Amino acid sequence: MLVISELSKQYGTFKALDSISFSAESGKICGIVGPNGAGKTTTIRIILGILGANSGSISYHGTNIADIPRSAFGYLPEERGLYKQSTVQETLLYLGALKHPEKQKLKQHIDQWLERFHIPEYKHKKIEELSKGNQQKIQFIASVLHDPELLIIDEPLSGLDPLNQELFKEIVKELRTQGKTIIFCTHQLGIAEVLCDSVIMLNKGKVAMSGTMEELLRTGTSDMIIEYATMYKQEIPNSYRKISDKQWIVPGEHASMQELVSTASAFGEIISINPYRPTLLGMFRQQIEDAEETIS
Repeated sequence: MLVISELSKQYGTFKALDSISFSAESGKICGIVGPNGAGKTTTIRIILGILGANSGSISYHGTNIADIPRSAFGYLPEERGLYKQSTVQETLLYLGALKHPEKQKLKQHIDQWLERFHIPEYKHKKIEELSKGNQQKIQFIASVLHDPELLIIDEPLSGLDPLNQELFKEIVKELRTQGKTIIFCTHQLGIAEVLCDSVIMLNKGKVAMSGTMEELLRTGTSDMIIEYATMYKQEIPNSYRKISDKQWIVPGEHASMQELVSTASAFGEIISINPYRPTLLGMFRQQIEDAEETIS
């Protein structure tokens, strides 16, 4: 298990991370989500030892992260960093050799991974000859070629068509079944919702929300969505949360459906009332709005 405790990072007066804590279990996918500037990249770089923290600690299976061999880590950055004039095999052999000394085994692993991604014919092509999606596949292979225990992948689905996105998700799930500790950093909340076992939502350097996906999506399941045909001029209660001009989430605190209809009909002509199923996107939007209201 990877454990981050009270981690802080400051640049002058700016707090990039403000005492964040969370954990990522082995054999699980832990999603890190949040808006631009939330602290996601800073967190990843501190875990990898690229940046130092001002305070806090990180341990992996009870050992200080600084004492873990670099070969235990795999990292897929959001930005591509491949050698465009080199062939696929040359690139993967070079990057793989940094953490895996046996060249013959590396060649076998390269062939296996190219087959898994359905691109064995690109083995001797130059990186610059590949599409952006296929370059992303090569960069991903480079991050897992040495069979790391802890895999950090940052926006892995960038530049991929829907079919290749599905292939990537299948492969990430396979790695999970092998017991890898996987940190999945993404802006695509819909994908995080179906792929991740747990989620950490960062906003302005703080943990805005965290928990298993099951726990988070179970929150507020007794709430209802009310859609109005027209709205009257009465003030909507503060407990109602706006989705659109005519749709509101009503907390599930009414004794019966009859009581709910009676109360809600005072504010407009009701078209429909349906159970509310939370989504990660909805929770994300609410957290951002709440943070902005606090600041103002």
